[in-house]
Parts: sequence; structure tokens; C-alpha cells
Amino acid sequence: MSKELYIGIMTGTSVDAIDIASASFASGSITDIVADEFSFTSELQSYLKSLTGDITLKSLSQLNIRYTEEIAVAVNEFLSKYRIEKSDVKAIGFHGQTLWHQPELELYLGEMTSSTYQLGSATHLAILTGIDTVGDFRTADMTVGGQGAPLIPIFDYAFLSDKSRDTIVLNIGGIANITYLPAGGSKDEVIAFDTGAGNCLIDLAMKKLFDKDYDKNGETGRNGKLNEATFNSLMSEPFIDKIYPKSTGKELFNTALLAKHKVYSLSPEDAISTLTHFTAKSIAQNIDKVIKDNYTLKIAGGGARNSYMVELINHYSPNAKIERPVLNRIDISDSREALLMAYLAYLRLEEQCGNMPTVTGSTREVILGSLAKG
Repeated sequence: MSKELYIGIMTGTSVDAIDIASASFASGSITDIVADEFSFTSELQSYLKSLTGDITLKSLSQLNIRYTEEIAVAVNEFLSKYRIEKSDVKAIGFHGQTLWHQPELELYLGEMTSSTYQLGSATHLAILTGIDTVGDFRTADMTVGGQGAPLIPIFDYAFLSDKSRDTIVLNIGGIANITYLPAGGSKDEVIAFDTGAGNCLIDLAMKKLFDKDYDKNGETGRNGKLNEATFNSLMSEPFIDKIYPKSTGKELFNTALLAKHKVYSLSPEDAISTLTHFTAKSIAQNIDKVIKDNYTLKIAGGGARNSYMVELINHYSPNAKIERPVLNRIDISDSREALLMAYLAYLRLEEQCGNMPTVTGSTREVILGSLAKG
């Protein structure tokens, strides 16, 4: 008998790895969780990290296929490593690599337009793996007036809610986002939005100043000192205090922002320390918009491994009980977003809506994703 597993694939704004997870969602529960991460080739990873602006049509077309083919290799490695039969996999949920996300309308060719673009072809992946693949998860929500992000709250509400205690689930990837789950609350009471920079500015500065991809365990930041003037300048960015719903990306939090706030005028260690404070404080300040006292803060994403970052979040949010997100005794702090993609694929095949209008600002619930047959 088929297990009806779903596979989810996520590559975040940090481009640090290909995260893959599989699970079953029978009867509204989540079981059979398996998760792993796979490396990009150095050529592709370096190129993706270098993308900051314009790209030729030829390069975009070639990159779309090259990226998808690397994803397919990782999927096949995952299946082989964990001895998962393709016949047991109902579908793949494939987010793709976000290259552009502009949820706000602007005048373009005479019409007010918003758009999002995730690299990767669901059709190509479906053919290469022989497994039905669902992609393009953000467009439907944006079509009905939503931000197209964040997508994660539907998963958090289904599997990480607590009936007796308010919960914030924080993901610190390239961008940081939070999901507020009131104790015993309904789906309409869930609040979620991007808070601003996660690891992205720290990673950019680490590469420039130390030729390292990230600040391992926060060691560099811990050795520096907070520069109050630069910190206050960063905190003045309008997005930090913008009212939710809101979402953002590398369109704002990038090298230009570091130059704007003269981060590189500081000593290298002080720059990393100040950026870590900025990330932690901007997260805490946004959490304060929805809850201030006696809540559980579940931290996921790459930033959860930065102990200095976690300590600063605890400093700026002293009333939080900090822990990792756990399902079925499995720490899912690194696999939560990949599991979301698997869940969204499940919802798509079940023809259930996957967005949350109270979160994204859309006018109604819609089914997310386009299905490509394998």
C-alpha cells in the first residue's frame, strides 16, 4: 500500500543549501518526517549569491533550467539515501529561489502592477524526477490582492499551535518572519509577517570583511561591540515599523542598505556585532506589535544556530520562553520551510486553500500552486 508521501524543497534567500523534507499528511496529522540538506555546486551557489540586479534574458532562461537540474539531482539523492520509492511519493512541493518579490503595486507600462518571481521550473523538475510537482505558490494570493507571503502560517497553525499558551514561531533565514498563534485561537486570529533582515546583512558583511559565508555560532559578532549610532540608523529603516501585513526581501536588505548606513566604516567585528543587534532588535520590536508577555518563542532557520543572535533576541524579548520547534520528537528548526512546501503540495492535490487572508491581506482564500505532471 502506498504511503502517499509528499516531498518539499526549499532554498532560501541565504542560498546556503537545498533543504528537502518528506512527510505524510493523512487525517490532518503529520507523520513519517524525514529531512536533510544538500549542497549546491560552488558555481551555482556563487552565481545565485551574486545576483543583485539586472540579468539578461538568456542568463535568466539558462539559470532557470540549470537551477532546476541541480534540484533534481538533490531529490534523487534524497530518495536513494532514505530508500524512498517514487511510487510512494504523491507529489513534490517546489518553492524555487526567490529572485524578485514586490507585493506593492507600482506604475508599470501604464498599469499598476505587483509581481513575484521564483527561479525554477516545476515542469522540468516533474519530468526529471518522474514525480508530479507543484510550484508557483505565491502568484494566486497576489492575484487576489495579497502579499504572496508569508506562506508558512498555514503550516504553523496546523502543527505548531498550543491550546494553552500563546506562541510565536520565528524563522531566521535570509529574511526573518514571525507567526503569532494565540492559545486555542482560530485560523482567522493568526498573524504573520516579515520583520526585516534575518541573516542576509550579516552574511553579506561576513563575506566582504572576512571572506566567510556566515558568522558561525555568532563568534565574530560576539567579539565585537555595538555601535549605537549605526544601530539607531539601521533601526530607522521605515520597513521595521511598517504596519503588517508586510513582506520584504533582498530588494531592500542588500549591499546598498549597508552602504547607506555606513556599516563598513566600523571595525569588522563591530560591524557584525551591530548587524546582529539590529536583526535581534527588529525581530523583538515587531513581536511587541502582537504580544508582549508570557509566550513561547520557537526559533527556526539558520539563525537558530547563531547562539549570539539567540542571546540578543532573549535580551530584547525578556518575557519569551525560547525553544526550538519540535514535531514527533524531531527538531524541525532546519526543515520547517521544506515541510511547508510538502504540506502546500498536499493541500493543492486535495484542492484545499493554502493562503491566509488575515496574514497576507488578500481578499479571499485561494488554492495555491500550479501542478506539473511527472
